[in-house]
Amino acid sequence: MSLSAIIVMTASIIALWGVATVALSYSLRQEERKLALIQSQGDFEPLSPRAQRDLETWLARHPEEEPAREVRELIELQQQAMQHNPQRFYDWSTIDEARQ
Repeated sequence: MSLSAIIVMTASIIALWGVATVALSYSLRQEERKLALIQSQGDFEPLSPRAQRDLETWLARHPEEEPAREVRELIELQQQAMQHNPQRFYDWSTIDEARQ
């Protein structure tokens, strides 16, 4: 095996482990934030802003379809969680500004 092939393989392994380590660290920090919210207030909003927007868009397009009732329940659960929990996990500032 040539020296250049060994260098490329070594660099690839280092890059793979580096990316995996960063992704794992980010994921663990997010889970720690969720756990802190659950410990301090018992709950947090179940949907991200993007997920809520997607559900609202789907519901507007398909108000009479079979899963519409379940989608309405999810949106209602989200609204209740937002009212009862002062601290948020997701960043809602851009969504709140767009709705005003």
